[in-house]
Amino acid sequence: MISAPQPISINFGTDGFRGIIGDGFTFNAVSRISSSLAEYLKDNPSKIVAIGYDTRFLSKEFAAAAAEVLVSAGINAILSDNFCPSPVLSYFVKNKKCAAGIMITASHNPYMFNGLKFKSRFGSSMLESDVKKIEKIVNKKSYYVNPAESHYHGNSNFQRADFKRDYIRHIIDLTGLDKTVSNSDKGLLKSMDVIIDPMFGAGIGYLSSILKRFPIKYSAVNNYVNPVFPGINPEPIDCNLFKLKSYLKKRGADNKFAVGFATDGDADRIGAVDSEGNFIDSHKIFSIILDYLIKEGYSGSVVKTVSVSKSIDDICKEHNIKLYEVPIGFKNIAFLMTKDGNDVFMGGEESGGIGIASHLPERDGIFNALLLLKIIIKTGKNLNELLNGIFNEPYPYSYVREDLHLEEAMKRRLIEKLKTGNFIIPLKKDLISSNFIDGFKFEYKDGSWLLIRPSGTEPVLRIYAESRVKKKTDELINKVRREIGNL
Repeated sequence: MISAPQPISINFGTDGFRGIIGDGFTFNAVSRISSSLAEYLKDNPSKIVAIGYDTRFLSKEFAAAAAEVLVSAGINAILSDNFCPSPVLSYFVKNKKCAAGIMITASHNPYMFNGLKFKSRFGSSMLESDVKKIEKIVNKKSYYVNPAESHYHGNSNFQRADFKRDYIRHIIDLTGLDKTVSNSDKGLLKSMDVIIDPMFGAGIGYLSSILKRFPIKYSAVNNYVNPVFPGINPEPIDCNLFKLKSYLKKRGADNKFAVGFATDGDADRIGAVDSEGNFIDSHKIFSIILDYLIKEGYSGSVVKTVSVSKSIDDICKEHNIKLYEVPIGFKNIAFLMTKDGNDVFMGGEESGGIGIASHLPERDGIFNALLLLKIIIKTGKNLNELLNGIFNEPYPYSYVREDLHLEEAMKRRLIEKLKTGNFIIPLKKDLISSNFIDGFKFEYKDGSWLLIRPSGTEPVLRIYAESRVKKKTDELINKVRREIGNL
């Protein structure tokens, strides 16, 4: 008798499981994970799991395979009837009181990757403690799914549903965009020119379907399904938004109310571009939305990840708002947002993920784009004018992130030197504190800071630095680079 082969170990990273399609990420892996989720939920009173998927190669088929496995294990699986953003799945899970959700996506990763991430009943990223329990089930030595039985056979023994309709209605109502537009200056509305960049991802058609209801001019780039994301990685950062920036430079030159919004592969992250074609990063977006919500009467506390700009600290300090700092990964923000007795109303991370608790304990690029648009219309100020008003000067923070590719041996030597205090910290005489909750963060007397964070999954070292003077920021980065060169 031939015994079943030992299954390959499956390990979950910062936000789920990812791998190259056909290599680490296979139908067998998806089936094992889905079956493990079913086992994890066996005592849950709600036997409903919602499943969404993005525009990547085979995402729809992977999602259907997950649905089949769940149904065969006694779980009521509901599959989205079309590709959808991660926050749309999250809203469906929360609104329909599902036990959990599965999203098939590799988010902002290159085209050859796909992935799977879990959503909790709150509509947030599933907490790490729960994910670890599922990971343990997946990797039980006796557990095996026959590859011949672990892919989608086309059996429609699960439900399909429209995840989009209720979500669209919800975010229009929550932002109050209807009322804002109806009470706004008609001349300003005629001046608005919105360009949308879904980056060939799951956000295709969402903002367009909302804006067509209003007298606002809009158009879109990278607005069709192409699983290879031609010419870009679907991450809304400066270097990937060249087409959006080019359009704004041409069309927004004489119109200060021209603006661009970009969302990543599963549309939970946001980037923006101003009327002159300049990238507006997540720190600035976080600042604008936070300042607006405070002035609208939101109260409670705020949470940011360890790599987010000091601008958020300064806004919270000015308004006497408690600020939490947590390790990188939106799941750490979601943990505080969903914790009993907590009063967190907003959280954000450096990579473009921003969440508003009154909406979801989850990042949402589409909702945040709509909220930014509402703020522009209501205040009659463009993004840069809003920033200048917050800080009473042009945005004063110089922020740099640099990714260095290091061999694992060198990365291990660096970590050891940092742990033992043998790494020469730049400008050490000016240090006032250190923070090692995620990487190695050093803060200086003048408010500048430096973060050295080795990746746990890649041969990459990330260096973050910020100060109010660009020369100082560059100095911090360059000194770390030189010290690493001496390892």
